[in-house]
Amino acid sequence: MRFILSNIGNFSKGRNGHKITRGYFHRTAVKGDTAIGEANYFHNHCVKASWYKIIDLDGNIVQSVLPTDAAWATDQWDENQMSLSYEFCGLNGSPLTAKQIKAVVADIKADRATKGIANHRLTLGEIKLRKVSGWGNHVDVTRAYSIQGGHTDAISEAEIKQILAGIK
Repeated sequence: MRFILSNIGNFSKGRNGHKITRGYFHRTAVKGDTAIGEANYFHNHCVKASWYKIIDLDGNIVQSVLPTDAAWATDQWDENQMSLSYEFCGLNGSPLTAKQIKAVVADIKADRATKGIANHRLTLGEIKLRKVSGWGNHVDVTRAYSIQGGHTDAISEAEIKQILAGIK
């Protein structure tokens, strides 16, 4: 895995005392781009958005924000401070590749920063309560808080189940 720091205008230093208790999955909607290509773009451009790690179609992973810092991945500030975001290259609605699923499972199992995230699929109600640890889609945050113009790019429920079964 490589580390390419995101532009400082794309994330916040620190987590304001929040512990990492949640993880979110998101599609980049980039057809066939590489994790390195995406990371370089976020390194060189201030887009006021970011992610913790990105996984391309071949299962290559690049980290762009330290786990001690808050990526601007969701549209809800508190969620950013308590969560990590895994992004997947690929068009919206397209399935994850077997290499992407294998890579994210292995990474979650190996990463110390994800150890505080329960192997649980978050419900919309649990997201709003901000007390339950687990995993969800970025689209869940948009729905939970009724955010106009928020994230709608998601991986499938079957893919989330496959990931959660792999990290047990």
